[in-house]
Amino acid sequence: MSFDERVATLTANFWALKMNDPDKMPAGTDQKGQGGYWSARFKGLLQVGAGNMFASSVIAGLFLGFMLDSWLDTAPIFMLILGALGFIAGMRNAKKTLLATGRNESDEKDSERP
Repeated sequence: MSFDERVATLTANFWALKMNDPDKMPAGTDQKGQGGYWSARFKGLLQVGAGNMFASSVIAGLFLGFMLDSWLDTAPIFMLILGALGFIAGMRNAKKTLLATGRNESDEKDSERP
C-alpha cells in the first residue's frame, strides 16, 4: 500500500469516526453511546434555541399586551396578563426543547467534571 493510499484511508477513518458514520467505521471500533461531533453541536444549538424561544415568548406577550392596552385605553392589565402567559409558554417551550436534547444519564454532570 502506497503512502497516499494510507493517508487517504486514515483520513476516511478519521472523518467516519468524527461524523459517527457506522457504515464507514474501521473494523474494531465501538461507537455505542457516543453522539459524534455534529450531535454535540446540534444539542448546543437546541439549548441556545430554548433561551431564544423563552425570551421571544415573553417579549411577544408583553408587546401584545401593550398594544391591547393602548387600543382599549386601559391600565397595563393586559400587558401583565399576556406577559405572564408569555412567561409560562416560554418556560413550557424551553423545557420541551431542553428535554428533546436527550441528555443521557451516562453523560457527565457539570459538577463531576475536573
